[in-house]
This record gives sequence, structure tokens and C-alpha cells, in this order.
Amino acid sequence: MEFDISSLLIALICLLLFSSIWLWQSQKRKKTAALVFSGIDQLKESGSTWRIQFRSLLIFLRIFTLIILLIAFARPRMGLETVQTAKEGIAIQMIIDRSSSMKEPFTYQGQEMDRLEGVKQVFEAFVLGNRDTLPGRPNDMIGLTSFAGFVEENTPLTLDHQNIVNFARTITPAIKIEDGTMIGDALYYAVLRLVAVDELLKKAGKSEPDYHVKSKIIILLTDGQQTRGGMNPIEAANFAKENNIKIYTIAIADSELYQKNNTLLGQFFSLNPSQVDTRLIEEVAGITGGLFSKAKSGEGLIKIYEKINLLEKSKFEEKFTTYKEQFRLFVYLGLGLLVLELILSQTLFRKIP
Repeated sequence: MEFDISSLLIALICLLLFSSIWLWQSQKRKKTAALVFSGIDQLKESGSTWRIQFRSLLIFLRIFTLIILLIAFARPRMGLETVQTAKEGIAIQMIIDRSSSMKEPFTYQGQEMDRLEGVKQVFEAFVLGNRDTLPGRPNDMIGLTSFAGFVEENTPLTLDHQNIVNFARTITPAIKIEDGTMIGDALYYAVLRLVAVDELLKKAGKSEPDYHVKSKIIILLTDGQQTRGGMNPIEAANFAKENNIKIYTIAIADSELYQKNNTLLGQFFSLNPSQVDTRLIEEVAGITGGLFSKAKSGEGLIKIYEKINLLEKSKFEEKFTTYKEQFRLFVYLGLGLLVLELILSQTLFRKIP
């Protein structure tokens, strides 16, 4: 519990003045005091009653009442929680592959679903937190892009994360006419979005010193290989490097089957045509100083996001505590004791003339 120091000092001064006046009046009453008893016997009889013996308790009751009211005047308050606000955040552009191959089976939390659905559920945990190992990214600007044969911007960079999650839920696998895996185009447009983030902040009224973008990253999730045509992913990676943007690439594939496919026999006779040659997206991540990872389940994807959380942290600079005022309790208690003293002084401990 905390107190307002200035209010406490004022209350102490008031208490000292009240005490001085009360002592002065007490001394004055002593000088003019006289016996009001008609005889010695009546004095002895009245002095032996318990009312006179315990009447001095009223003084202690008044002192205790003053202490309670003094505490109330000092505005006691209880700290409920300490809230941290970030002045430095990270701009994150998420890129999710929605090609038809993302309909392949995928497991997450013991349930089988298609890859795209698993990616969306883990993405939601990454953005909002899962109350377990992922704390969420509440202070980062996040944008969402999906791609197949063409690139689609689902949400621009924003701090409204619930809106991002809602739009992510609407992403569906591509139909045949729009199928493809335009990784290079998706990376290029993501870089453009991040390059323009400073202008976006100024328009939103969050320019320095209110909010500063500490770093810019792209997270690419795909289970396919670059489709012919479109921008070369290596060119897009170099463009990102020129603008100090890291790219984290994640391959959604079965690690064991991929290793078999990488053998000499597997190169001629593919054991699983849905497997992806990840060398290109590994190179993309390496060029920008990012990391390449591979996930074959939702739990594996969670661990990758945990690693990204450790590498890309927002900086907390401001702290403030929310309080609940407690002075009302002491005011009610003090007034109750004051009323009790008045009642007792006029009834049970009333002076008999």
C-alpha cells in the first residue's frame, strides 16, 4: 500500500494544530474545575463505579479515530498491476503460402488438418499468444500477405492484431486456375511494405519519439518451390538486404522424406512429389542474415516461432502502475468510530452533574 506524501504532511500539520488546541483547552478546564458533589460519601460512591473507571477509554477511542482519519487523508492506494508500454517495436510481414499443396495432411495438438489450417492456427498463437510458450507480439506492427500464382495483401502493417487474425482465418487454398508458388513476387512486395512503414507511422501519428521501429523482418511459410516466371527470390532477398530487412524462411514439409528425396536415387525417382527442395529459401534467409527452419507439425512450427521470439524482441521503456484508492474504507471506519464515541459519551459514559 502506498500513500500520498504531500497529503500525509498536511494531515500531520492539521493533527498537531488540533492536538495543541485540545491540550490548551484541557489545561484551561483544569484551572476552573470545581467539585460538584454535595458530600464526601457521594464522591467515594461515584468514583467506584465502572463507568468512571472506563470513561478514559473515550480518549483512546478519539485518538484512534484521529489516526484512522489521518490515514484516510493521506490517500492510501493499492497497486493492482504494472503495465509496460513499448516505444520500440518490430515490423513483421508474414507471408503464407496458400497453393493447392497446402491441402496436404498436417497435425497440430493431436488433430489432423490440412497444412494451411495448421499454419493459420499457429500464426494466431504467434500473434496473440497461447498462454504457454508464446507471449504474443502486442507491441509489433504486423502485416499479412498470402500467395499462390499471384500475391494478395490480406492486411497492411497494423497494431490491430485481432483484425489480422480474423483476416488470416479467411485464407483458403488456391483453386486450379490460380495455383502456383510465386515466392519471389511475395518477398518483393513484402519488402516494399516494410520500406514504407516509416511513412505509415507518420500518417498514423506514431512517429518518434512516440514509437520507433527497431527492426524489420519477413517470415515466409511455404511448402513448395518457386514457380517459373515472376521475380527470382534471390533478387528479392538482395533487395531486402539493401533495406536492412531480415527474412526468416520456414518450409512446411516432412523432414525424413525430404532427406530421402535428396539422395541420388531420389532425384531420379521422387519418393514423394509433394516434397520441396529447400535450397533456394535457405539461400534467401542466409543472404539477409535470417534463419531457415523446417516444420513437419504444428508443434514444430511453434518451436520455430519461439526461436524467432528470442531473436526478435521488442524493447520496453515505459512503466506505469494502475492503482485502486483505499481511502474510502478508512473514512468510513473513522466516521463510524467518531459516531460511536459521541454515542458512548452521551449515554454509557455520560458525565453526571
